[in-house]
Amino acid sequence: MPMLVLFLLGTVLAAYLVPAELEQMQWEVPGMPESYPIEQQCRPAFLALLCYLPFLGALGYAFMGTMDRYMSRNFINYFLMCTLILLLIYILADFTDNMERFRSRFDDPVVQAMRFYASQLPMFLYQILPYTLMMGTMWCLSKLSGTCEITGMMQSGRSLLRLCMPVFFYSVLVAMAYGIFGFHWAPNGSLYRQIILKQEKRKDGSSAPVIYKSEAFGRIWRVNRPAAITNPGLPMCELIIEQFDAESRLTCQYTAQSATWDKMASTWTLHQVYVREIAPANEKPEDEKYHEALVCDFGEKPYQIISPGAGGRIDAMGTSILYEYIKSGAGSREDRAKKRTEWHVRIARIFSCLVLVLLAIPSSVTFQRRGTMKGIGIAVVLAAFQLFLYRVFPSLGEARIMQAWISAWIPNVLYVIIAVWIFRKNLAHRSFKEWAAAKLRGEA
Repeated sequence: MPMLVLFLLGTVLAAYLVPAELEQMQWEVPGMPESYPIEQQCRPAFLALLCYLPFLGALGYAFMGTMDRYMSRNFINYFLMCTLILLLIYILADFTDNMERFRSRFDDPVVQAMRFYASQLPMFLYQILPYTLMMGTMWCLSKLSGTCEITGMMQSGRSLLRLCMPVFFYSVLVAMAYGIFGFHWAPNGSLYRQIILKQEKRKDGSSAPVIYKSEAFGRIWRVNRPAAITNPGLPMCELIIEQFDAESRLTCQYTAQSATWDKMASTWTLHQVYVREIAPANEKPEDEKYHEALVCDFGEKPYQIISPGAGGRIDAMGTSILYEYIKSGAGSREDRAKKRTEWHVRIARIFSCLVLVLLAIPSSVTFQRRGTMKGIGIAVVLAAFQLFLYRVFPSLGEARIMQAWISAWIPNVLYVIIAVWIFRKNLAHRSFKEWAAAKLRGEA
C-alpha cells in the first residue's frame, strides 16, 4: 500500500511540475522547443525522475528481507530527522538575515517570504544533503552499535558491508536527487536569490532599469521598467534596443513604449515604437519611422533580459548551460577553464555523497566496550576538511595548473582511500590507539 501511494503521489506531482517546467523553458531557453539542445531537454525527464524516487525507494524496500527492512527504517528515520533539523536551522537563520528586506520590498512580506523559500529549497538541499546523509548514517549505526544490535546481526553470518547494503541503496537515491537538484534547480534558486535580494527598487516600487547585451545577436537591450522575475510574461516597458553589425557599428535603434513576448511564435511585439536606421557615415540616414505595433524576430528570451548580471555567475548557471558553453568554445581561455572545472566538480560531488557514507560507516561502528564519539569526531573533521579540498583543487583546475577533471576528482579518490583504510582497521576490531601501538611493535 505505501508503494502504491508513493507511486500515485509521484504521478500527481510529475503531472503538475513537468508541464510547468516545459512552460518555464519557453521563457528562458533561447530558440524554439524543437531546437532545444539535448542537455536542456533532459530537464523535464530529470524532474519526473525526482518525483518517482520515493516510489523507487519503496519498491526496493518491498523486496528486502526482515533485517534489511529494519536497517532501512532506522536509517531513513535518522536521515530525514537530520535533514529536517538542519534545513529548518538554515531557513530560520537566512530569514533572520533577510527579514528587513522582505518588509521593505513587499506589500505582503509573509506570503512573498514563503514563496521565496519554496524556490530556495533545491539550493538549500543541494548544500546540506551530503552532510545530512553522513550525519544520518553515523547516528543510525552508532545507536545500533551502542545497543550491540550490529554485533547480533553479524552473528547471522553477514558482514558489515552486507548489513549496510540498505544504507548504500538509499544513499544512491539521495545522491541521484542531489545530482538532479544541481543540474538546474539549485543554480536557478541561486539566480533567483541574486535578483530578489539584490535588485534595487524605485520609490514607486517598480524594478530598477536593466541593460542586457546579447553577444550572439549583436543587440543591447536597455529596459527602463522590466518585468518581475516572478512573472516574466509581463510586458517590458520603456525600452531601447540597439542593433550592431559584425564590426560593432550601430545599424538600427528601436525606441518602444512596451514590448511583449509571444512564447508560441517566439517573437517580440514592440508597441508604439520608433525605428531609426543608422546609415554609414558617407550615406544619408533614413527618416525615423513610427509603428503602432511591430513584430520582431528577436532570439532573446524574457528571462535572459531580466537577469543579465546574475546570470553570468557560475553558481547561477545550470549544469546543462555549463556544458553548452564548454561545447561552444566561447569566452576567454580562463573563463572556459573555470566553467569546465565547475562542470567536473558538480559531477564529482554527486559521488562525494556516497564517499561520505563510506567514510561514516566504519567511523560509527564499534565492536568493543567503548564509545563511538572518537570515530565520529574524526569523520566530522574529515568531512569539514573535504570542503577545504573542494576549494583548493578546483582552484588549481581553474588556473590551468592541473587538468579540470583531475582537480575535481582528487578529493573523492583521497577519501575513498581513507574510508577503505578505516574499514580494514575497524573490521580488525582495533581502535586507532591499538592500531598505532601495533604498528610500533611491528605487528600486522
